[in-house]
Amino acid sequence: MRRLRSLWRGLVIGMPLASLSAQELPLKRALPAPTVVACPAFPAPISPVRAQVDEANRLATLGAEAALEGDHKSARDLFQQAAQLNQVDAGLANRLGREDAEMGDKPAAIREYCRYLFLSPSASDAGQIRDRLTAILPGPDLSRGTTMVERFRAGVAAYDGSNWGDAVLAFTDVVTAAPGFAPAFYDRALALAHQHHQPAAIRDFDQYLRLTPAAGDSDAVRERQLALRRELPSATVAFWLGLIPGGGQYYTHQPVLGVLVTAAAVGGVVWGVQSQTVTKTATFTDRNGHPYTQTFQASEQKNLGAGIGAAAGVTLIGAIEAAVVAHNRSSGLLTPTVVASQGQVGLGLGLKFR
Repeated sequence: MRRLRSLWRGLVIGMPLASLSAQELPLKRALPAPTVVACPAFPAPISPVRAQVDEANRLATLGAEAALEGDHKSARDLFQQAAQLNQVDAGLANRLGREDAEMGDKPAAIREYCRYLFLSPSASDAGQIRDRLTAILPGPDLSRGTTMVERFRAGVAAYDGSNWGDAVLAFTDVVTAAPGFAPAFYDRALALAHQHHQPAAIRDFDQYLRLTPAAGDSDAVRERQLALRRELPSATVAFWLGLIPGGGQYYTHQPVLGVLVTAAAVGGVVWGVQSQTVTKTATFTDRNGHPYTQTFQASEQKNLGAGIGAAAGVTLIGAIEAAVVAHNRSSGLLTPTVVASQGQVGLGLGLKFR
């Protein structure tokens, strides 16, 4: 009971429990710098003899034919053999890199494109090769996508304006298009925490830590995750608080529904205790034992039972609803949809089952 009284005091004075530490972690506002291609160092190539050059050219011709026929595995094998015979031919490195990329072997493609730049750093298509490297290097490059830059900035602006729903939507667009951009997961987690969606926020922080295991703020993020787990609503507490009309809804951060439950319960009681003036006729006996009939006015609470019953029913339904919402939020069965930034209105408004 002591814990319930403490929680109720927090609700009465307007302290949203799940957001007490929402500002402990700062928003990440910086966009990533353009991807920098960092190629490894290569040893000096061995110059081929004439016979090796001729054989490499023959294999390259066969590789080109295989590539045109769509047989990229054979083409890659042929270009690989040719590149081993003629290590100074930058064109072979370029062709081998293309076939590696076609086969989905990104590390091999990166190595061959880098080898091309090593052999021919001033080539006319060196810029195109660097673009290919940028496209296949791990990690996002939001600076190459104007739309993603705009969405990220929109998320930051929405967060600064306390428009949590809009911020979640914007950061979701970013992580969908650039799933390797860790700051967007981090920022979305902060916005979700403000919306009291602790499980979703915890998952986004997990993804941020997976993408940046050596982040300087990893300890602070883990502490925030622990705080979010402590803030998960209890179904038992929600139910018992719900026996105070609307208390469960305030506890589960459904203020509008809480007002409606409170109003319905109070309305039922008020309706039930209202007195009505009725005319009654009764038979009495006078002093002499003679019966007589008299009509008089009386007050009655005809709807008392129905009103109290309605108030009790509304309160019980509200308590059960709050317990269900608390249970589903704690177990992650409810995920946020993007709605008005001031929160949700009950089960199903601002929330969806997944």
